[in-house]
Amino acid sequence: MKKSIKAYAKVNLILDIVSKRPDGYHDLRSVMQTIPLADDMEIEVLPGSSGNVLSISAVCTNADSFPDIKWDESNLVCRAAKLFVEEACVPIEKAAHINIKLTKNIPSGAGLGGGSADAAAVLNALNEMLEAGMPAEKLCRLGAKLGADVPFCIMGGTVLCEGIGEKLTPLPAAPKVTYLINKPEVSLSTKLMYQKVDEYIDTDPHPDTDRLVDAIMHGDKEFYKYISNFMEKAAVSICPEIEEIKKDFIKKGAVASFMTGSGSAVVGIFLTE
Repeated sequence: MKKSIKAYAKVNLILDIVSKRPDGYHDLRSVMQTIPLADDMEIEVLPGSSGNVLSISAVCTNADSFPDIKWDESNLVCRAAKLFVEEACVPIEKAAHINIKLTKNIPSGAGLGGGSADAAAVLNALNEMLEAGMPAEKLCRLGAKLGADVPFCIMGGTVLCEGIGEKLTPLPAAPKVTYLINKPEVSLSTKLMYQKVDEYIDTDPHPDTDRLVDAIMHGDKEFYKYISNFMEKAAVSICPEIEEIKKDFIKKGAVASFMTGSGSAVVGIFLTE
């Protein structure tokens, strides 16, 4: 059986890095929002017999445009498929071969959650295709093993994400606006961004996440006034073009402009007629 699906990108309407944990990870508070930009994916599941061994493959139709991504068993979509089959105890007679074909539209190294979106789409799709009946809460727990943004991508919508991304509180849909994205050629390392954030995490003022959440809860059409990204300072120090793109969006009529995630993509918000 085959299924065609879309893996939707996300933007961080606000991102606060609250503190560094003893285990080296960081606690954050972020409002994440699903946007229409998506990777296209086709998943094929073939049954087998008792003598078969599970095989999982991933191919990308435009892999040349994403030379930094490996399309082997280490890829996040392959890991997601393997994890699901193991955790759901899917018999080999039901799923012996899982073949995944992608067309990437979400740029990598952008802070748009492309890899996480792909992994989440695989988990959701296999849960449906294999009639596993795994509840969303358990799917999110699986997703957290693959990456901090995967649980949100499984849920989608407008969500307050806390902890390392695993604590999810659904919010009402944010007021409708148009999101335009411009990504510099430079891609930023998430690990490096967190290292640079540690240099000012205890000294710089932090975003007011509660104020943005309150605005969204009350349907405030000017919610965009409270958008902020604590990682932006670190990113601009390496890629000054981020600041230039933000200014350009504002000149062109955006009511707000911000970097999403750990960068380097910049988002402009334009009011929808």
